[in-house]
Amino acid sequence: MQCRVLKSIPKQSLVEVSLRESRIEGDLDEDQAPPEGETVQAYVVETNKKGCFVRLARHIDGRATLTELCDGFLPNPQASFPAGRLVVGKVKSISTIPKSKSSKHPAKMNVDLDMRESVLLGNKRALDFDEVKVNEKYKGTVTRVEAYGVFVQLENSKVSGLVHLSECSDGFVKNVASLYDPGDLVKVLVIKKDDAEKKIGFSMKASHFADDEDSDDDSSADDDGDVDDNENDSDDNDMVDNGMDDDEMADADSDLDSEDENFASKLAAKMAKEGDLDDTEDGESSGSEDDSDNESESEEEEEETPKMDVDVGFDWDYDGKEKPKSKGSDSESSDDSDSEEENENEKGHSHNSRKKQALRRQEEREISKRETALADGTADENPETAGDFERLLAASPNSSELWIRYMAFHLSVADIASARAVAEKAIGRIEFREEREKLNVWTALLTVENKYGTEASFATTIERACGQNNPKQVYLRACEIMEKDLTTAESVTKADALYQKMCAKFKSKKKVWLAYLTYLLKQSRNEEAHALSKRALLSLAPYKHAETMSKFAQLEYEFGRPERARTLFDGIVAKYPKRLDLFYVYVDKEIKFGTFTVARSLLQNKVNGAKLSDKQVKGLFKKWFHIEEQHGDEASKEHVKECARQYVQKASNAD
Repeated sequence: MQCRVLKSIPKQSLVEVSLRESRIEGDLDEDQAPPEGETVQAYVVETNKKGCFVRLARHIDGRATLTELCDGFLPNPQASFPAGRLVVGKVKSISTIPKSKSSKHPAKMNVDLDMRESVLLGNKRALDFDEVKVNEKYKGTVTRVEAYGVFVQLENSKVSGLVHLSECSDGFVKNVASLYDPGDLVKVLVIKKDDAEKKIGFSMKASHFADDEDSDDDSSADDDGDVDDNENDSDDNDMVDNGMDDDEMADADSDLDSEDENFASKLAAKMAKEGDLDDTEDGESSGSEDDSDNESESEEEEEETPKMDVDVGFDWDYDGKEKPKSKGSDSESSDDSDSEEENENEKGHSHNSRKKQALRRQEEREISKRETALADGTADENPETAGDFERLLAASPNSSELWIRYMAFHLSVADIASARAVAEKAIGRIEFREEREKLNVWTALLTVENKYGTEASFATTIERACGQNNPKQVYLRACEIMEKDLTTAESVTKADALYQKMCAKFKSKKKVWLAYLTYLLKQSRNEEAHALSKRALLSLAPYKHAETMSKFAQLEYEFGRPERARTLFDGIVAKYPKRLDLFYVYVDKEIKFGTFTVARSLLQNKVNGAKLSDKQVKGLFKKWFHIEEQHGDEASKEHVKECARQYVQKASNAD
């Protein structure tokens, strides 16, 4: 590693060095202060009640007040902006502190920064109290929750108001604290305004927003208790998420089951198995056709698709007349041809009779088999008719699996209209409490519209589904459906547009960003994924950065470049040295996709260099020994034991 010595302080035995390439190449000039209005990067030095103090260069410091850190309410600024974090801000003003005569250092410069997202991405004017109008709808952030209601601050404004307990929901609310937490994004309607006392009354009843086309806010599920915040925002099973806050833990509690999320793929597989829509059954010959016409074709059709036969023991073709006899014995020689024709007719009639008897026996066997299945209950496991499905659904109307199998049954016979009708019937019959089951049916309907409908019908179905379900989950499943059907360049363009729309609507949710990153990496669009990760970090809350970058690094291991993944993990581990859960994920991924020697080196360096508690070091040695048991030998296991003994001895001597 190369570095450039900037200054030596003999009395304090200190040497100031720099690792910047420009310094190493010989550029030792002091950094110039940035101009006003420029966007700059800085490292956080300290965050307290007076604001967030940062450092831009050796002699350039900066500060952002608490109100200029975030557009919304920030419950814990110290946790969101810890020391050492890299931040971005826009320069408001610059001031210079005159240096003393005895000082050899250049003059210090202080920079006032604004780190709000609205200022960085677009300098919008803040909303004033006088501009707020009654009966208008606005977006806002919950700042405080009391027993009598919720206080909300409007977006891009310092205007706050009260949502009374009676205006929080269309139904009865016993405990408003169970529905909302400080920091929740909501949508409100202004119902009253007092200009004299500067007070505003809001309403968050879902009935006020039922006709809104814009549902990109998480508050679309307010009446159900902020469903969006109760979803699992992290599906990473390799990582122990011990850095999550209360909102994140609530997300993890109500994650949808994996088998529920696979219903759409099951339906798609069923469609693929059935093949292209076949209309040949409509052209089959009916039981009323003459058996003597196209005899071989009729036999093949009847063997392939057995039909209900009206023959139950009677010969419906027999007219009750006897067969005509020969004209006379005195003219046998002259009637030989007539006798031959009569014999041929008798043979044909015998052949048709045998065929009908075989069909009748086959039908009787099918009926007997069906009666046996109904008697022993096996018919419930494999329904074959619409009546079977209706009978099962009468007993289990909330089973989304049955409804989806019913839809697949109609699709197998090319009856798309009936499949849509079944989906609409299911949406109406499934109870409103069964949110997962309803979402599964909506997913199946989206699959049908994507395969057989138009672009407009697919978009309409998405909007309808968002009105009755969690919008974020609807968009995730819609994107998953489109991702499985990337057959043309046009389909890729449509999938890209839907992913971008989803990220714009739910930019504060890391799950949508990770879904988009996974989609890009699966298509080997690495540069686009790298640019998207930077956008995600600008949109997500700071406490989500570690988990987001860890997941992105894992995706790089699986679909991208291992070298890029190692670089990302090295930065994460260096920034969060005490987050052993992130370090363990790094080691496990290196063992799975990299080399075991690299993983062993990581463990060795972590044990020797990290400042951890005794409990953390104990867990680290256990992890190392367990890995050596699986991939090492006796010598490597003894090495781990020796390192542990040396650590214990060193700790004892220090005490």
